[in-house]
Amino acid sequence: MMDSPRPLLVTGDPLLLDDVIRLATAAGIEVSVSVDVTSSAWSAAPLVLVGDDVLAHAVGRALPRRDSVIVVRRTGAHHDESIDTDVWRGAVAIGAEHVAELPHASRWVVDRLGQVGDRLADGGPVISCVPGVGGAGASTVAALLAREAGGLLVDLDPFGAAIPVEGGVRWPDLAETRGRIPPASLRSALPSVHGVHVLTGTPGERFAVPAAPLATVLEAGARGFPCTVVDTPRSDGDASHAAWSRSDIVVVVLGPQPASAPRALSVIDVVREVCTRVVVLARTAPRDSGMWCRVETDEWQVPLLPVLRHDRTLAQGDHVYLVPRATARRNSRDILAALVPGRAA
Repeated sequence: MMDSPRPLLVTGDPLLLDDVIRLATAAGIEVSVSVDVTSSAWSAAPLVLVGDDVLAHAVGRALPRRDSVIVVRRTGAHHDESIDTDVWRGAVAIGAEHVAELPHASRWVVDRLGQVGDRLADGGPVISCVPGVGGAGASTVAALLAREAGGLLVDLDPFGAAIPVEGGVRWPDLAETRGRIPPASLRSALPSVHGVHVLTGTPGERFAVPAAPLATVLEAGARGFPCTVVDTPRSDGDASHAAWSRSDIVVVVLGPQPASAPRALSVIDVVREVCTRVVVLARTAPRDSGMWCRVETDEWQVPLLPVLRHDRTLAQGDHVYLVPRATARRNSRDILAALVPGRAA
């Protein structure tokens, strides 16, 4: 399969080249560089940045009109108004949408490059998993779904890491994060377990995840990961609300004790206040068909996913669900296919 075309930078100015490459790195995207431009490269690139040093030459080439053309230039403390006028005239002549003056427009250029990266990325849905009752196994379900999707697993447990990982960025490192994170930067910063990128807390430390950085992470996940799965606690806190409201789907997980199922209705009601698509998933005990959960969900008028059948390895602790196991993984593939058709690995 051929690689997607990169944004194109046309310049012979080494200082301008260094500036734009630095901004592209911040946006998590690579650019192609040329001192000249052909009509085919001009038309194929998703975004073209034309340095002011080659602007007159580009005008003389009579290149075809297209969208997403930006003129970039470096400016110092003193401007020559006659040069400014020539640049703006050249920008109009090639159909540029904007003239970006560096370093003042650096943040704008990063965002514009990031938008291109987002379109090229394979983004997917955000799915939250919340226990309907204590001990239902929502963390297990979240990890299984993230494993099968090869996506991003976000752990909101305030009492430390619920997912065993080593190294990489943790929630306290992102406490002050605002605005936009390039998905590629997030992917490279997070630890990975069996193909799943995991964002969790620090072992042994309590940390309540703030809503603002959580929203930033979920937006990056939705742009750049096949699926983002959030393990949310059974609480009506800010982080849980932020996750549910940003989720495309919220999965309320029931444990294998039928008598505890009615307690999940209050959780479903709270989630429905901020997310329109709520579904129920039940874990079953040995030799349990799960018919009891069909009765409950019909009464609640909530869709029911395929049950997660009993797998003795899931009861052994230490998150052995990350190890390939036939029953658990087969079930999780069915569940993921029901949630997001075509997304199962």
